[in-house]
Amino acid sequence: MFIGKVTGTVVATQKIATVTGKKLLLVEAMTVRGEPGTLQSAGRVAVAVDAVGAGEGELVIVTQGSSARLTEMTSNVPTDAVVVGIIDAIQAGGNELYKKEN
Repeated sequence: MFIGKVTGTVVATQKIATVTGKKLLLVEAMTVRGEPGTLQSAGRVAVAVDAVGAGEGELVIVTQGSSARLTEMTSNVPTDAVVVGIIDAIQAGGNELYKKEN
């Protein structure tokens, strides 16, 4: 799993039937760097199936590989990444690195 930031959506009018109706998100991988830790881009981007209703700008939890096909929504979908959670807060080393605003 990795922490990602939703940076947009992907629209594909031509696709296989099992992907039809699935929301596809553009997710930038994030990492914690430095002391005190800060969230920074890891320099890679993935297209992920949205299983939780995430929106642009939100931090999310992304699962990749064969585990991405273990959710109810993706069991028969040829996907390599799925958003499985929306992050409310991140703490590391006694510091709050992120807190979702309401």
